[in-house]
Amino acid sequence: MKSSDFLLRAERLFNQISQDHEVLRIFKYHSLRVMYFSIYLGQQVGCDDDDLQIASLLHDIGKIGLAKEILLKPSKLDELEYQIIQAHSTIGNNILRKTLNMPRAAVFVRDHHERWDGKGYPRGLEKENISTQGRIIGICDAFDTMTIDRRNYNRRTLTYQEAIRELKRCSWTQFDGKLVDLFESLIHDLDLPTPEHWAENMETIEKIFAAKIID
Repeated sequence: MKSSDFLLRAERLFNQISQDHEVLRIFKYHSLRVMYFSIYLGQQVGCDDDDLQIASLLHDIGKIGLAKEILLKPSKLDELEYQIIQAHSTIGNNILRKTLNMPRAAVFVRDHHERWDGKGYPRGLEKENISTQGRIIGICDAFDTMTIDRRNYNRRTLTYQEAIRELKRCSWTQFDGKLVDLFESLIHDLDLPTPEHWAENMETIEKIFAAKIID
C-alpha cells in the first residue's frame, strides 16, 4: 500500500483526535476497515491514490463536532437530530480542506452520503455528479456498518450475504450499481472471516488485505 507525507499526517491526525474523542475512538476500526475496502475497490476502477486513502480513513472525522448522545442514540433519530447527523459530511470536508489542505480529498468526504438518485446529503448530487471516490466510500461504509458496526438504533448486524443483497437492492437508487456489482465480486474474493475474528484486530485487518492491495 502506498505511503506519503499526507497519509502519515492524516493517520496522526486521526489517532490524535480519536484518543481524546469517545465516538471516534469507538469507530476507529470501522474507519480502518472502510479505508481498506475503499482502496481495494478503488484499485479495480483505477482511482486509488492518496486522496482516496485519506478520505476513506477520515470519512467520519466530522463526527468530532457532534454529540455522542445523538451519534449513539439507541432509538430512531428525530428530524432535527437527523439534520445534525448530516452535518458531519460538511464538518469533515472543512477539516480536510482547512487542516490538511487537501481540497480534493475533502470533496470525497463531503460526497460519501450523496445518493445516486439525488436524495442524499449534503448537496443532493446525483449520478456521475457525485465523485467516483465518494460513491466508493459510501458503498464500503454502508457494508461495514451493516455487517459490524450497527451500534445505533439497536439493529442487528447482517451477514455478509445479507448486506450484499441490501446493497444490490439499493443499486441505482442509493448506490452506483456498477460499483456494487464490482464490490460484490471483491467480497467473494476476500473470503472474510466472521466479524468477531477481525472487527477490532489490526493485525488481522491488515493480513486480510495484504495480498489484495497492490503497492
